[in-house]
Amino acid sequence: MSKNTHLEHLEDDIFNNGYAGAQNALAFLEGLKGMLTTGSGGGNTKVTVKWDGAPAIICGIDPETDMFFVGTKSVFAKTEPKVCYSHEEIDLWYGGTGVHPKLVAAYDYLSKLPITGVIQGDLLYTETPPLVTMGGKRCYKFKPNTITYCVEKATEMGGKVGKSTVGIVFHTKYTGQTLAEMSAGFGVNVSGLQGVSDVAVFSSDFTNTNGIANLSAGEKNKLDMSMRTAKRNLDSSRKFLNEIGGTTKGMGPAALFKIYFNQVIKSGNMPTSSSQMLNGFKTFVEGRYAAKEAGVTTPKAKDNWAKKKEEAIKYLNTNKSEIYRALGGFMNLINAKEQIINRLKKIEGVGTFLEDEKGYKVTSPEGFVAIKDGMAVKLVDRLEFSRANFTVAKDWGK
Repeated sequence: MSKNTHLEHLEDDIFNNGYAGAQNALAFLEGLKGMLTTGSGGGNTKVTVKWDGAPAIICGIDPETDMFFVGTKSVFAKTEPKVCYSHEEIDLWYGGTGVHPKLVAAYDYLSKLPITGVIQGDLLYTETPPLVTMGGKRCYKFKPNTITYCVEKATEMGGKVGKSTVGIVFHTKYTGQTLAEMSAGFGVNVSGLQGVSDVAVFSSDFTNTNGIANLSAGEKNKLDMSMRTAKRNLDSSRKFLNEIGGTTKGMGPAALFKIYFNQVIKSGNMPTSSSQMLNGFKTFVEGRYAAKEAGVTTPKAKDNWAKKKEEAIKYLNTNKSEIYRALGGFMNLINAKEQIINRLKKIEGVGTFLEDEKGYKVTSPEGFVAIKDGMAVKLVDRLEFSRANFTVAKDWGK
């Protein structure tokens, strides 16, 4: 696995990797189904809880210098890696930014932990959270990004939070002879990082205690049906998926669809059928090319974009039946994924809330990360959390 700089949604793999991505998404679902049927872990498939922390922190011992460092994902930048071994280097790379005080606190406190390699986590807070009453319970409240967390005072973790200044959840470990050559592996055993009272280290492990999250027979049958329908639709659109797979930059079909679908999420109006989604996508593509045409001034350039728009719409119309089935498979994958998420949510942990103009409302965790054969994908209820992530104001960069 490469650096953990960005996780993709399970269903988006059909656009990222074509038909191979479709097979990969179905394999993930099959493994997750096994995990929630027998409780055995689904073979080599496992799940971690996705915390909504920010910013991402890379820290540990640089294998080349044997020195402790902190940084953001820019630690792995190819041209100018921002690795901070001191306050002075944090000032140099991040001075004047909202991340600066977070990294200073991370450097001061995380250096106290007995970290032996290089790990990545999400920062949750850098000062002791206030004690409040939420949901009728006394708890420590913190909001690192979109979700507000509530850790009950009376719990073991609440005791740790009350004594701490910094909170972080570690989820990724790195191996390699140099930072530039490192590869990521998901899952960090944090049991050995619990002895420093200044730092509350949270675990991202998902534990299906006593099979609470197991699928019922009816739920398993429903999931099987969604997966079979997804496979049928994706198999029949194989040629189209392989044509567009990986075209996730510029004006390629896959790139445009991912942008379009993010707009759908923002609007909160999910299409109810493949035909409705296809019509919406065609309208989006026409508008995208029209904007390109309007953004140039010379007749030649305008004519060029007009021809490209015509070609794009012709391509969508010519391949209408395959695109229809591909989008059907995409929606089937989302449906199956949401069935899995609904079972994973049965495991109760730290209280999670979303804040709006009316106050706080109970929400689910940001989502989960499914890990299989060294690969990982996000399992997120996009209509609930992703929309909130687009629209709710963030505090951590202030």
